[in-house]
Amino acid sequence: MLKRNTSKKRILSSVVCVFLGILPLDQGLVFSSEPSLNELAKISTPTGVSLSVEIAETVDKRSQGLMFRQSLEADEGMLFIFPEMGYWTFWMKNTLIPLDILWMDESGKILHVEPHVPICTKKDDSCPRYYSTRESRFVLEIQAGRAKELGLTPGTHLSLTIPSKQPTR
Repeated sequence: MLKRNTSKKRILSSVVCVFLGILPLDQGLVFSSEPSLNELAKISTPTGVSLSVEIAETVDKRSQGLMFRQSLEADEGMLFIFPEMGYWTFWMKNTLIPLDILWMDESGKILHVEPHVPICTKKDDSCPRYYSTRESRFVLEIQAGRAKELGLTPGTHLSLTIPSKQPTR
């Protein structure tokens, strides 16, 4: 689950924005023109390890995130795509598995890693919040401990292959 540290105007613009697969083609970012049946992105590490991650590019998908999931495989995760660079805050309410959370810029460079984020069993909204002190465009959630195993630290560039979405009419 996530919240945005911003003004009402920016929140409204985030709600109105619809991800159409139009993102800057910066270093490490590839958009496939082939349709994706399962809406998975591919993330490759500098050492060649590949992760297949679900895409959360809408407000509803980003709000749901990995809540209520019972497990997450080592080669799986979720990539949160935001319509603009910003300070994106996450929390673990209703998330049943510990995670590593990685914030990235538009080129796929890791800006911040929050390792081993524990689940939160609180019933109210007092779960801790996790955030980067730098603006990000993407946030990746993966199995806890995986970032360390893969050597993913701030400054590391990940290669992101994201399926393009065609505008609906």
